[in-house]
Amino acid sequence: MPSFYSGGRQPLPAFMETQALVRPRVRSHALPPTILYLLLGTGVALGQPSPAASTLPVLTQIEQVRRLTPEQARQSYPVHLKAVVTYFDGSTTDPEFFLQDATRGIWVGWTPDLPKAEPGQLIELWGTSTQVDFAPDIAKPRWKVMGQAPMPPAKPVTFEEMASTSVDARWVEVEGIVRSAELPQNDPRLRLVVEVPGGRVVVSIPEQQAIPPGLVDSRVRIHGVCGAIFNQKNQIIAVAIYVPSMREIKIIEAGPTDPFAIAGRSIGALQTFTFTGLPTHRVKVSGAVTAQFQGSKLYISDATGSVYIESSRTDQFAPGDRVEVVGFAGFVDYRPILKDAICRRIGVGPSPVAVTIKADSALDGEKYDSALVSLEAQLTAISVLPKEEVLILKQGNTTFTAFGLERPADASDDLREGSRLQVTGICLLERDVVGRAQSFKIRLRSAGDVVAVEKASWWTRDRALSVLGFAALATFSTLAWVLVLRRRVRSQTAQLRKKNDELAVALNAAEESTQLKSEFLANMSHEIRTPMNAILGLTAFALESTSRDEQQEYLRDVMNSAESLLSLLNDILDLSKIEAGRMELAPVPVSMAQLIQEVTHFLKTAATQKRLELAWNIAPGVPEHLLADPLRLRQVLLNLVGNAIKFTETGSVRVEAELESQDDKTAGLRFAVRDTGPGIAGDKQELIFKSFCQADGTTTRRHGGTGLGLTISAHLVELMSGKIWVESEVGRGSTFYFTARFARVPAAPARLPQPRPAAMLHAGLEAEAKNHLGALKILIAEDNFSSLKLLTRLLERWGQRVTIAVNGREALNLFEKDTFDLMILDIQMPEMDGFEVTAAIREIEKKTGRHMPICALTAHALAGQREQCLARGMDGFVTKPIEPRKLLEALAILSAAPRGTERS
Repeated sequence: MPSFYSGGRQPLPAFMETQALVRPRVRSHALPPTILYLLLGTGVALGQPSPAASTLPVLTQIEQVRRLTPEQARQSYPVHLKAVVTYFDGSTTDPEFFLQDATRGIWVGWTPDLPKAEPGQLIELWGTSTQVDFAPDIAKPRWKVMGQAPMPPAKPVTFEEMASTSVDARWVEVEGIVRSAELPQNDPRLRLVVEVPGGRVVVSIPEQQAIPPGLVDSRVRIHGVCGAIFNQKNQIIAVAIYVPSMREIKIIEAGPTDPFAIAGRSIGALQTFTFTGLPTHRVKVSGAVTAQFQGSKLYISDATGSVYIESSRTDQFAPGDRVEVVGFAGFVDYRPILKDAICRRIGVGPSPVAVTIKADSALDGEKYDSALVSLEAQLTAISVLPKEEVLILKQGNTTFTAFGLERPADASDDLREGSRLQVTGICLLERDVVGRAQSFKIRLRSAGDVVAVEKASWWTRDRALSVLGFAALATFSTLAWVLVLRRRVRSQTAQLRKKNDELAVALNAAEESTQLKSEFLANMSHEIRTPMNAILGLTAFALESTSRDEQQEYLRDVMNSAESLLSLLNDILDLSKIEAGRMELAPVPVSMAQLIQEVTHFLKTAATQKRLELAWNIAPGVPEHLLADPLRLRQVLLNLVGNAIKFTETGSVRVEAELESQDDKTAGLRFAVRDTGPGIAGDKQELIFKSFCQADGTTTRRHGGTGLGLTISAHLVELMSGKIWVESEVGRGSTFYFTARFARVPAAPARLPQPRPAAMLHAGLEAEAKNHLGALKILIAEDNFSSLKLLTRLLERWGQRVTIAVNGREALNLFEKDTFDLMILDIQMPEMDGFEVTAAIREIEKKTGRHMPICALTAHALAGQREQCLARGMDGFVTKPIEPRKLLEALAILSAAPRGTERS
């Protein structure tokens, strides 16, 4: 279905929803139009403070907005205009709002939460540029009414100018004849179709409850906003004009109030050449109905000829009905036609008798074009199409077709090739490019228009040959059956043997996969239960101990075990993100030398405990800084170097990086981690990079770990446009290689973002929290008692005033009764979850104009969870287990924003 632009735009995206600044309507001072539009064109400010400063220039003329490229328009240039409202209609699902200043006109995105505008208002408007279809528009409008102004001078335009969109959104003037008028259901706009020189335009007039008498067939002069009707490919399919009211339509030559009162003429006189020109107004003819198709397509005839009628109404007529038709004369496919017609029945008569003709005489002159005819012919072929059959017929040397036949499902099979048929229908001539008749076809009205005069014999020459051929084929098949059967037995025997071999291989693979998964699950159970055992046991010892030193020792061990368990969960979470395709990189400028130095420094203690030499080297030529994700690159290096230290008992571990390739924009590096460990067998070197697989099933029992590190590393390297592999010999150590490609840092890099307010390097979090948070009043909603207790104690230690709620309903009640600086809401709670509470608070804030900062608290750490929370109206995001540093950073950002104000 076509959509309206400047006549039907699609709804604006959510990020373009607007707020409006409305001022009381002011009577305009009688400024001369010339001075007024000069002010509108130059964008002189009339008292409203300018928007917040922006890095983009403020556009003060509509022409400046319309000249933006699509990429520029979508950068949201600030707009500040003085303009006149030329059209507004907010009563439909496709609202229309147009402005015009001295330079040009433009469409403004309006939503139902904004006030309504009125044509003729002089407004001062602020907004931003955007483009959702073929031309720049204005989004996020807010305005004040400065008074009333005359409409811009109407520009007389041609149909070609409107169709080219060169006058899109402009206040224009056209003249033409009204061809039709209607009030569509569920649409409060009057729709007119007006014939102008060069084509047709669709006119929309809002809030028009009735069609004025005599409007159709009148010559009118129209003032309105030029628009266009588009399909979903942004292709123009019609021209539209948006008229604020009937006052902008001037009737130059009124049409008759009773269209059927005009003088009639014969059908044969339609479109006849005269020295005074053909009629441009409606004409009236009368005659008998010969056929009706699809409700609105009608054929009638009188003593002088036949004509095709196109009507917007679907009145049902029967063949023989006497009708009067009023419509606009024209021609289509070299055939006279009455368009935009209205019909009425004036009598009932017998069904018209078809004219019996010969096929070769159908092409003589225009006598039978659009007439009801009948002729006999032999059926040569049948073409079956959806819902109809096309008959190919021949009479003498003339071949023609009959179409439109939709046979009943229970019809007898009388239509056989070779049968002689009597066909009745509307004769339609087909012509060449200069109008000469070349062939004809018959449009059938129903299945009764085809009568079998002589049925074809079933026993035809073709069928006889088919029977003989079938007999010969059966004889040959019988003689060949024994040979075919013998070959088939041999072939099936070979296939059964092959399938048995394939089943054996598949069974072995399934057993191996089951064994690998069983080993993986056993290892995972061991890795989870071991730290959990330490956490539970040492916590019990800490509760029983009365010595503070022992308690401190037990709690440090509990913390180490918990961090080990969290690392395991992070590995599983990373693997799930990768397999779901949700893992993404966040590149920033990184020093490769500094990153490798940090990795080796972090693992130096582990290497020293095993008396291993740990060294690193950066080859000359490696750029000093590259754009990379430091977290994921460090994760790969830590995994490879950690594995090398874990499996190496004596000797050394060495990390190297060198430049592999480069161009103007990117650089490819190759990293190597060498060790003097036991080495890896050749048949196991590809296996170690797969999920659930290890080179040796005893690895976890001897060295610990989940076996997922190399799998995760391989996927991360692939995200960096690289690959990972290992070169190793048993007893001679291993070297793990991986490549990665990074973008170069620009020669004059943009200034990096400053650290967040809470990310300060102070001695302790308590002093830092008191310094940056002050004493806030915080509402916490959490249904888990332990988590609620931890969060409460932590905030109270930081000097905050805490109010608690154990479910979402209680949190909403406290919000309505008291005032808080910010809220922390758990996502999953009984009665009302965090999302529901946030939605209820945001609805309340629409009336109060204030904004409550809300921080989400969740144990979900999957990719996209943060974006979902922000999209649902929350302002911050903290995951469990709670890290005090990250909690402090999130609260510092929320507390730094102005409290109790409208959300930006």
